[in-house]
Amino acid sequence: MVPGGPYQSGPGHRKPKSKVGLVLVALMLVVVLIGAAGGGMYYFQLGPFGSDVSADRKLGYVVQERFDSAYKPKEGSDILAGPWWTDKYLVRAMPGQIVGYDLTSGKTAYTLAMPDNHYCRASAVQSGKGYIAVLQGTRREGCRRVSVVDIVNGKVLWSKQLDPMGAPSPGRSGTQHFPAYDHRPVVLGDRLYVPTDKGGHVLKLSDGSRIETPNPKSKCFSTHYDVIGKTGFAYRNCSRHGGDEGRHLTAFDAAGKVLWKWNLPTQGSRKYLMTGVLSVDPVLVRVFGQNQSQIWQIDARTGTHRVVLDLTTNPRTPHALDPCVVAGGDGLHDCSRQVVSNGVLFLRHRLGTRSDTRQGVAAYDVQSGKQLWLTAWGEEHDVTAPIGVDGDGAPIAYLLPREKDPGALLRIDPKTGAMTATATLPRSGDSSSGPGNRDLTAHPDQGVVAWHNNQLAFLKTHISSKDAGDLATLVLK
Repeated sequence: MVPGGPYQSGPGHRKPKSKVGLVLVALMLVVVLIGAAGGGMYYFQLGPFGSDVSADRKLGYVVQERFDSAYKPKEGSDILAGPWWTDKYLVRAMPGQIVGYDLTSGKTAYTLAMPDNHYCRASAVQSGKGYIAVLQGTRREGCRRVSVVDIVNGKVLWSKQLDPMGAPSPGRSGTQHFPAYDHRPVVLGDRLYVPTDKGGHVLKLSDGSRIETPNPKSKCFSTHYDVIGKTGFAYRNCSRHGGDEGRHLTAFDAAGKVLWKWNLPTQGSRKYLMTGVLSVDPVLVRVFGQNQSQIWQIDARTGTHRVVLDLTTNPRTPHALDPCVVAGGDGLHDCSRQVVSNGVLFLRHRLGTRSDTRQGVAAYDVQSGKQLWLTAWGEEHDVTAPIGVDGDGAPIAYLLPREKDPGALLRIDPKTGAMTATATLPRSGDSSSGPGNRDLTAHPDQGVVAWHNNQLAFLKTHISSKDAGDLATLVLK
């Protein structure tokens, strides 16, 4: 085990059986080792084999939606965006549609036609008025249309073709002048940011009119955008017109005013590149370069950085998992598989070696990079990456079902790593669960697990022809 904290089993324990009968067995092994390097203390705790999963609160299914039995992907496989939450609805992309589900009745509240939404991305965060932006297109043509949807009232505000960013070369398709599959639109205030590899469109969110046109003679241009809270980010490539000055990260507010700029460092001809922003306060980014993948804390005021965690590990040994889903090369990608609370970074962590791929959660002090603890539920269960924090700043995660144990919502003590099941899902075979539900809740890596206002949702977002007729969406509360 790595130094820093206890490896804890779950709070409940199952009594193992033998051929002679039921035998009460309790096994607790504590090993304290003084590390050869630096004399660090290693604490390793093994609990009894297996663990019962129980909680006072039982979740029930509100929404159960399937893909059409005649569904066929348009281009081999589809990637569908969502979810977005409102006070009344859970909203997600379905093939060729945006669908809102009523969280009280469980019925479909509205369905909006959204052609060619299977390949391109949508804004991960809605505006203050409940507007999202959806890119539309194909692998062959790129994402040439953008639509803005009011998910609160269930209507499309406007839809338009995007102008190419720059002039395509004669005889070429020009797809590089439009957004691609790794480009996510971003909404902030009354502005819509649409990235391309040649620069970014800045449009008025309410009506689609153009706010800014990038200068084609500028050395730097924005290739990706993101937003966390009230802060927007632009990832800028400064290599146009000869001479590569590396990459810059710029932060801006809802009015588009630049708050700060930070240059990624270079070492000779080798440049560090970025794959995403994890948090705003402190500013944590995920970078790669020099044969390394790391999480840095950056100081835009001084232009400096500090390594919080090195993700460059042997994949066959225990290690923290990458919080970012990298689509394509460098840029600002989805780094939501983590939470930061009160100066602590919480990540999913692989526990075993070789064929043992169980997952737990680890906590890291942002200032020192020290691992505070590594925790798991029992000896057999898997836990997702944190999916949120509660009102006290404690991480919330999902415990996957195993054999007769149901799935459960977990609260993790931020100081000790102790896990407590706060709610359980229906067990397999319960009349309330319905056929096939366990498959979606048991394999959350096939899509998205989302937690909002004491509601838990499972969405299958990466789909192929094999998913026709299968469960697409589950919401429990």
